[in-house]
Amino acid sequence: MWTSDPTRFVDCPGHDILMATMLNGAAVMDAALLTVAGNETCPQPQTSEHLAAVEIMKLENIIVLQNKVDLIKESQALEHQKSIAEFVKGTVAESSPIVPISAQLKYSIDAVDEYIVKRIPIPVRDFTSDPRLIVICSFDVNKPGAEVDKLKGGVAGGSILTGVLPKTAKDEPSFAVPGGLIGVGTRIDRTLCRADRLVGQVLGAVGKLPKINTELEINLFLLRRLLGVKTEDKKQTKDSKLTKNELLLGNIGSMSTGGRVLDVKADLAKIQLTSPACTEVGEKVALSPFGTGPIPQVGVLFDEAQY
Repeated sequence: MWTSDPTRFVDCPGHDILMATMLNGAAVMDAALLTVAGNETCPQPQTSEHLAAVEIMKLENIIVLQNKVDLIKESQALEHQKSIAEFVKGTVAESSPIVPISAQLKYSIDAVDEYIVKRIPIPVRDFTSDPRLIVICSFDVNKPGAEVDKLKGGVAGGSILTGVLPKTAKDEPSFAVPGGLIGVGTRIDRTLCRADRLVGQVLGAVGKLPKINTELEINLFLLRRLLGVKTEDKKQTKDSKLTKNELLLGNIGSMSTGGRVLDVKADLAKIQLTSPACTEVGEKVALSPFGTGPIPQVGVLFDEAQY
């Protein structure tokens, strides 16, 4: 597929124990391809969680892919497509096309390309605000034994949210713009960038970034799509409200951090974070209780709620 604009694809893990990783990746997405295995019943727990993540991140441009149609009969594929349509009914993916494909044999991949080009519009980008980059990876580019005067700062990889950054590569455009994934060389101590230590942070000009918060006041809602989802032991998850002192896992942008509920009033909650987060009012967050297996996710929005 060829486009005149930079396009990047983020492959999200499907296993439920990697839900936090998937939510971090979803923080830099403009659209989603929801892949459903045609030779399995729909929905699987992880499929429900991925659709829930799409709703958390407010992604409106979605294409549903019915994969592995080469392993089933035509009648089975049609019945399975009906179950997919029933599954996405009432969600942001209700009006999305369902494209039968075979990734292994490359059936209908050209149709997927056409849907991507025609149904997913180019987002309106903000080129005039101060530069801000969300970090999803970081690393040290220095080789062992390098001379001190030749050491370089760490590199942060991520997606520009607003503004533009100058480029230094000779074979690239002179500016990096919002959209896509880029690597940014910094003067930050290389030891702080090793092994993705900067993941979840936000890069920007000094004094131009949002405040660092250790406590958040949020307006929350329980994702309806995950209520009643059957787990592997065939039991259904139950609706559970937040309680005081409950421990949670929070995904704020590309950051995953723990949190403790300080107070709850109706659909408002105050959360104390384990690690400080650079956030602002209106940012999207996902909360979930600590544990294993498919569990209800709580989607939240920062709000100026008063307690």
